[in-house]
Amino acid sequence: MFVDRRVELKVLHSAYDSLRRDEKVNVAVIGPRRIGKTELLLKFKKEAHGVVAYLNLQRIGSLESFIFAYARELLYEIANALGMRPERSELLTWDDLLILSAKLNLDREVKAIKEGTLGTLFEMQELILEKTEQKAVFILDEFQEVLNFKGFLETMRAVTEKQRNIAYFVSGSAVRMMEEILAPKNPFFGQFRRIYLRGLPKEDTIALAKTTLERAGVDTTHSALELIYNLTQGHPFYVLALCRRLIEESFEKIRRKDVHYAFLTELLSEKGDIYMHFEYLFNESLSRAYKGPIHKQILLVLAQEEGLRLSDIAKRLNKPSGEVSNYLKFLLRTDLILRQEDRYYFADKLMRFWLAKTYLGITELDLRGERFLEELIKELEEKYLRAKKELGIAKEAVIRERMREAFDLDFKPYRRGEVEFDGVAFDDRIYVLEIKWRNKPATYRDVEEFIRKVKNEFGSAVMFFFSKFGFTEKAKELCEKEGVKMLTPKDLEVR
Repeated sequence: MFVDRRVELKVLHSAYDSLRRDEKVNVAVIGPRRIGKTELLLKFKKEAHGVVAYLNLQRIGSLESFIFAYARELLYEIANALGMRPERSELLTWDDLLILSAKLNLDREVKAIKEGTLGTLFEMQELILEKTEQKAVFILDEFQEVLNFKGFLETMRAVTEKQRNIAYFVSGSAVRMMEEILAPKNPFFGQFRRIYLRGLPKEDTIALAKTTLERAGVDTTHSALELIYNLTQGHPFYVLALCRRLIEESFEKIRRKDVHYAFLTELLSEKGDIYMHFEYLFNESLSRAYKGPIHKQILLVLAQEEGLRLSDIAKRLNKPSGEVSNYLKFLLRTDLILRQEDRYYFADKLMRFWLAKTYLGITELDLRGERFLEELIKELEEKYLRAKKELGIAKEAVIRERMREAFDLDFKPYRRGEVEFDGVAFDDRIYVLEIKWRNKPATYRDVEEFIRKVKNEFGSAVMFFFSKFGFTEKAKELCEKEGVKMLTPKDLEVR
């Protein structure tokens, strides 16, 4: 189900419009599983007019099957754009494609693809698009799967970099692997504009939950809707799974207690969609691990106590630190955990709670016990929700809202691994916001560190630096030199 992603959808349409003006823009949509990447890309495909091909690389088993599937989708979309309306179900073999290519007067190009290599495929597509006078966007879903094909990225980059008739929209659920593909040391560095998909903002989450429940004739309170946001953190899959559970439980009017019960049932009962989602992630992430049971042990250790150092984990497993370090490197690549200041944490606190409780063997009967349920709720709120009441965090939200009003940019908190920014907005360019809410001016070192982080993470971006007490003279000089836009409470009318 597609949920409201106005800003992200606008970026995709803008990139397509740029391609039509001979200004090629590739886009990478990155985010965890079930966050809405595929739905966003398919929504764009549905709205766009022209040649927009889609291919999910998780369904591709070999390079040969990739070449065939890629050629089939490209020819199918071109034929549709030219009014031929072929049936995709009839394009099952190379002979089927050759028949279609004859109708399109593309016999030579398609025969070359059939008999050639990956490089041939990418070379011929430009000739095909020139001959048919088309511009194309090719959507490659779960793009990290190309790492299974040796030399794929190098070949694709070398051939397609200068092509003007095609742009790529790629997506990936393996966030760290996608970051590696786009990193400076790899072929596609600087070639893709990035869109990071995260949970929906509070107002959109509440609107989604309220609409879903009202369509089923279920009434609720605003307090219950706010709790839905707090529990799910706006993750659309969690929101919809929780709403379905609430509908199935047939509550007359949903209250906070009902939301807590339904959420814990979804999370900890084997019949819950969220439970099955985490089970799939957990098992799928470890499926390629040679030492799967050891990796599972490490995760169970962190589920009981986060923030452990390598030496702490090695001691608990009774294994050498060097050996455990290799296991942790694998787990970091799965996006299950992250490292901050040499300590290890779960990337998703909810998964930590799920794993810790699942291995205790909690049953649905346990969840029916009111006292046990209250204890679980208390632990969930303390370990996972943990209300953020600090003044600085509250002020950050206010400042991001003021920035939206002043600059029409939707800044959202940004976190990837060890990198954090107070606000990042993706529009025609990348915009990054730093907020210093403290009783002293921002220093040269503050600004210097901010600039370094932005350049390491994004290469280039429009930079805003908000400081409650202004800037030192040296900090101002550095901002002016590097093009950092300085802001104070007066500029945004923040008190």
